[in-house]
Amino acid sequence: DPQLSRALAALHRDPGRAWTVADLAREAGLSRTGFALRFASDMNMTPMAYLTQWRMQLARHALRHGREPVADVAERVGYGSEAAFVRVFRKEAGLTPAAFRRAA
Repeated sequence: DPQLSRALAALHRDPGRAWTVADLAREAGLSRTGFALRFASDMNMTPMAYLTQWRMQLARHALRHGREPVADVAERVGYGSEAAFVRVFRKEAGLTPAAFRRAA
């Protein structure tokens, strides 16, 4: 889907941006509702769930392969606070970022 592809490309180019569904809909050239419905139908998840999964994938890679402090990883993938990042990471990965890094 070319319209969803534009939104996904923008999200992948700048995962740290404070994206909203409205922002992604503008990238796609669709209404907010039309974008959200099409995205959920085609991707089997909401746009914000996709964004969270993409950010967590980037964070896992950074923690596994880099030495960057957790706070810096959090900021780079779009979390304004380390605490918020740790909460989401633990929910998604089952471990804190520090424990994930040690296990990797």
